[in-house]
Amino acid sequence: MKISIIYVSQTGNTEEAAECIQDGILAKHPFIQVKTMNIRENEVDMEFLSESETILFGTPVYFSSMSWELKRWFDHSFRIDLNGKLGAAFVTAQSPTGGVDTAIMEILRHMLVKGMLIFSGAGQNPGHKFQIGAVGVGKDIGQAAGQFEEFGECVAQTAVKLFGK
Repeated sequence: MKISIIYVSQTGNTEEAAECIQDGILAKHPFIQVKTMNIRENEVDMEFLSESETILFGTPVYFSSMSWELKRWFDHSFRIDLNGKLGAAFVTAQSPTGGVDTAIMEILRHMLVKGMLIFSGAGQNPGHKFQIGAVGVGKDIGQAAGQFEEFGECVAQTAVKLFGK
């Protein structure tokens, strides 16, 4: 099974979040192949992405939405068939009231248009807080490392349940 984590990072916070998610996936599911890919650095491996059953998208929050680079990626992703893949979203922001929910919903809307299945941790465990995605707030994303690791673990658990490889 393969999981791709595609993200945009300007200050390094979203990259750190992506790495924590990868750690969470591999901690409980070491058999899964995981690759983090920074859009800004042109690291998107289209072959690995097309073979992935699950794709997580991450971005810093810009004006209550996703970054323009991630939006552009969605707009130009017609070369890859995302239909039927499990998708999840995570964001980083400087403030909890800066539009984290609207940024996540914007990513989810783009995933739906591409025919993706949307991850929700709601109902899996009453303690999970991942109804629409994971959020890291502030300059020190390390404080949210445990949350991002748990998010990765939850998404991977759902992927294994759905795709069973």
